Amino acid sequence: MLVFRVALILVGCSHSNKVLTAAFSLPPQISSSVEQFQKGLSTILPTSIIPPPTKKKGTLATLDIVPSEPKRFGVAADQVYDILTSAFPGVTRLGSGAFAEGYKSSIVPKDDTKYTVFTIGNYQIEESSSIELSSSSRRYKPVEIYEFEGCPFCKKVREAVTILCLDVQFKPCPMNGPTFRKQVKEKYGSAARFPFMRDPNTGIEMFESDDIVAYLFRVYGTDGVVPRILRPGAATTLSASLGLIPRLGAGSSYKPSKQPKKPLVLWAYEASPFCKIVKECLCELEIPHIQKSCPRGSANRQLLFEKTGRFQAPYLEDPNTEDNVALFESKTIIEYLRKQYGIQPSPVKYL
Repeated sequence: MLVFRVALILVGCSHSNKVLTAAFSLPPQISSSVEQFQKGLSTILPTSIIPPPTKKKGTLATLDIVPSEPKRFGVAADQVYDILTSAFPGVTRLGSGAFAEGYKSSIVPKDDTKYTVFTIGNYQIEESSSIELSSSSRRYKPVEIYEFEGCPFCKKVREAVTILCLDVQFKPCPMNGPTFRKQVKEKYGSAARFPFMRDPNTGIEMFESDDIVAYLFRVYGTDGVVPRILRPGAATTLSASLGLIPRLGAGSSYKPSKQPKKPLVLWAYEASPFCKIVKECLCELEIPHIQKSCPRGSANRQLLFEKTGRFQAPYLEDPNTEDNVALFESKTIIEYLRKQYGIQPSPVKYL
């Protein structure tokens, strides 16, 4: 009888047998206990007066985001300008950051378990590089790069990272950014500049893009030789600078945001305009992320193919969500980043 009375109080029965419920949030442990109790009540009370357990919305549904169907080279109507201007650096830089070190291709019999950029009848194009699978997945901690998208010197380092197929943790440092830019400035004072590299595997820290590029190829490259397109000189800096002009500083200024507890994971490569606009958004919101570099010829393309059943970049993974959000399509990714981590200004200025 006591159980029956408690049950009536909890479910709120009225004389018309309608259930009166109150919507409120409970801690996960209590929610779980309530759901178990409700299941137990079903053995005592008619199911018509037992409220069903509330189903929690997924992260994307909560944010009112409908993921787009992945389409290779598909451009939304409102993205045309951004994609065209983001492709310009690939022209001025002659495709640097599109191919892995020691890139090579060949025609092999068709194999549906292998990633290919193109098929010809019963044959497919197989791409590889001098960076073998064992190397691209080698056991090292991600090198940390402090940089921002609108900087031509930072761009040279991003190209080097991509060519070497490195896993790198980017710590964005947009203008007026309150986190990573501030960390470097506080530690090094007037000597601080960007890009800045910290390698947890060797303990090396350094400024100067040319020095960082040379270091990365010496430590993580196959022969230690820096490609001609990245060697020090006015032509390298000028071509990197000209390529960024159409973007008008996108990715250079901080926008208020919430910091994630864990870095996001982005599968991307520097020469892709679709990846660039996503990285601009990550930089503006100062969101740390680990880049899984996947240029043409990289073994990381096969890894993503095995993981998702396809290869397409960019591809974002957010380990901070309970349902492990994972998204293709740059437009959807940018919408997610802004809604999940961006802070919208209050419409009320004064209370």
